[in-house]
Amino acid sequence: MFAAAVFLFWFSQYVFMPTLPEYLRDKVNSLAVVGAVLAMYGLGMVVVRLPLGILIDAFGRQKLFLFGGFLVSALGALALGTGGTIPLLYIGRLFTGLAQGIWVPLVVIFSSFFPPDQSVRTTAMLTLVTAAARIIATALNGYLNEWGGPILAFYVATGAAVLAAVIVLPVPVNSRPAGAPKLRPLLRLFFRKDVLLPSFMGAINQYALFGISLGFMPVLAGRLGAGDVALGYLAMVNLLFFLLGNLTATSSSSRLKSEWLVLGSYVLFALAIAAAALSKTIFLLFVFQGCIGMAHGIGYPVLMGMTIRDVPARSRSSAMGLHQSVYAAGIFIGPWASGALAEALGIRPMFGVTAALVLVLGSGGAILLSRRPSSETEHPAGRPAKQPERDTNA
Repeated sequence: MFAAAVFLFWFSQYVFMPTLPEYLRDKVNSLAVVGAVLAMYGLGMVVVRLPLGILIDAFGRQKLFLFGGFLVSALGALALGTGGTIPLLYIGRLFTGLAQGIWVPLVVIFSSFFPPDQSVRTTAMLTLVTAAARIIATALNGYLNEWGGPILAFYVATGAAVLAAVIVLPVPVNSRPAGAPKLRPLLRLFFRKDVLLPSFMGAINQYALFGISLGFMPVLAGRLGAGDVALGYLAMVNLLFFLLGNLTATSSSSRLKSEWLVLGSYVLFALAIAAAALSKTIFLLFVFQGCIGMAHGIGYPVLMGMTIRDVPARSRSSAMGLHQSVYAAGIFIGPWASGALAEALGIRPMFGVTAALVLVLGSGGAILLSRRPSSETEHPAGRPAKQPERDTNA
């Protein structure tokens, strides 16, 4: 039931996503404004995720926050679909971003079902559920638009979010409040290199995904003649390869260092975006959209798992809240900056600038991640060094 609620939540967030940029462009007729509205999604995450993680660690009540987040997601989708004014579009997209705050407790609760030393593999498993939800949602988007117009997808999203709220109610969730957070330990946690650096790396990942793949790739495809169904499949291809990237990260975590997986993901990201900038056909956009999805699928769960790998269980919600708030800055800045650059330079030159940014910052961050102190050296499957065995007779 918990997995079903996660599935429905992500389905509700993505069932209108493939054609959302084109839907907004028809309403506002400005790439800069389209980018600004899309950026509200990331802004909502930046605002809510870190405070929510701290609150949950302090007071528990995880299920209450989950229920509220599902309902906020429903309200956001409804506002986007029925919004006839630009302010309401901003509010609707902001609400869907605020709802994403519950991804913090969703990840932490799911991770609690498994041993702490399996955090990388556990987050990869959970993202498989989200990938399945997003693949099905994006595949349906174009057909829903054909059957009932653009508004039908938003109504479906609203219903799915409400159903998720109902399903999660009877699920037993352990809430273990740790009391009011103390400032000094919290700051020490937030300034840990093994928490902060993967979080900034995640922001680069999301910048590229939401600025290019889910932002202006559909606009470029539309200019090449893609219709609503084709745009739905374009997003679905990204998510299918995201799923493949997740499987790669899961199966490779016991053989390859996480830092090598991260480096490979950013090189692939940059090459795919640069190639998409030069593409003249929709078919090639599909190919490079798949490469972007593969890169995202490898880097996303690995970075998320690295953030909480060495963090005590009592502080994991706070660490995950920081991680998701920081990478949400990429979701906010990506569409906003991409829209401004596309308005000033054109879509294709903007793709080139983004590719260079991802290559330089992503590769540099991966190199820094690899320079971990010897006491933190990673062992296979993300496991910490084996501790000396205790005397069981003691």
